[in-house]
Amino acid sequence: MYSKVSLVVLFVVLIAVGKGSWDIHQKAVIAETERGITERSLLDLESRTRELEVSLTRLKSDQGIEAEIRQKYMVARPGEDVVVVVDDTTKKGKIGDAPNPKSILEQILSLVGAWF
Repeated sequence: MYSKVSLVVLFVVLIAVGKGSWDIHQKAVIAETERGITERSLLDLESRTRELEVSLTRLKSDQGIEAEIRQKYMVARPGEDVVVVVDDTTKKGKIGDAPNPKSILEQILSLVGAWF
């Protein structure tokens, strides 16, 4: 029992069993990680399903259909007016006008002015 050969054989068996146990442990860790990812994905899909069911319920009514058409296509009923609000910061001038490009000297002076 205490011979060198039997100790070497037992050591090799111990290493083989240990390696097998380690591999199974690694697979368990991977499986647990993937389970967490899958559970989060399932929760996201369930949330999306609820949103779609609410949207579908809304679209089954005439008011929901009308609201969706108005939102997507910006249309109005006969007798109604559509108002488009334009932000002043988006105005670029007259149609067809291109902004005047700065000369190289003006660009250099604006850079120098920005530093000081």
